[in-house]
Amino acid sequence: MKRYLLGSLLAGFAFLAMAQSTVLGQVQPPTKPPKDIKPVKISDEEYRIGKLSFNPKTKEIWFPCRVNQNEVVLEFAICDEFRGKLHESLLSTKVTPFEIQIALKLLRWEPSGRQIYRKFDESGKPIGVLKDDGKGRMEILVKYKDEDGKSLTEPIGNWVHNANTKKIVGSGSWTYTGSKVIDGYFLAAQDGAIAAIYRFEGSLCNTFNPGSDDDELWFPIAAKVPPLDTGVTVIFRPLPNVKVPEDRRLGEESQKEPLRKKI
Repeated sequence: MKRYLLGSLLAGFAFLAMAQSTVLGQVQPPTKPPKDIKPVKISDEEYRIGKLSFNPKTKEIWFPCRVNQNEVVLEFAICDEFRGKLHESLLSTKVTPFEIQIALKLLRWEPSGRQIYRKFDESGKPIGVLKDDGKGRMEILVKYKDEDGKSLTEPIGNWVHNANTKKIVGSGSWTYTGSKVIDGYFLAAQDGAIAAIYRFEGSLCNTFNPGSDDDELWFPIAAKVPPLDTGVTVIFRPLPNVKVPEDRRLGEESQKEPLRKKI
């Protein structure tokens, strides 16, 4: 990977941090890119940024988390441990949204530009449908050990269900939306939002399941989720772009992105 790419990424994040400093008067560490950050090569199949690892061949990333909630209503599947969304998150991590975003950019993950929020008329009735460009599809897996010490890997969506319909979030439900920058704020870093069950424009990843625009529906499946503070490994895996029906399509139909050069 050419040095100028990493340099430009860090410069961009530094600009965001400076802009935030102007507004708040000071920058708190979790919203500022770590100093002298650069990927460290462990092998041809693993590079590391802090506690986060990524594979330039498969374009997967993985990082440690812990079980943060296993009973309360959820808005997030994963948040960092430094911000206000933590009490609404199934898992927490010391890895920051900045580190995850840098890894995804280095791996050439392409975020979806799909709409996050629906529009409503004066009576509160939804207007139209959420547009989608078919990009950014991904899987979020969780690797952990059961009570017998057996290593298991499954979709994190298997741990969360809709309290009304009892349907689980399931596999293949996630989209990399890339968070937003508003008035100089990188919202994912500001809120610690990594993967949102209840759709949130500041989150790096979102679900678009029925009911994902309701913040009172989503609960852990107690029988599935390990005890609080159990250590797990989260894996982000890219999925192919999908075709979107014309009435729901946002812009031109997406094309699969070819594999890029190795790092």
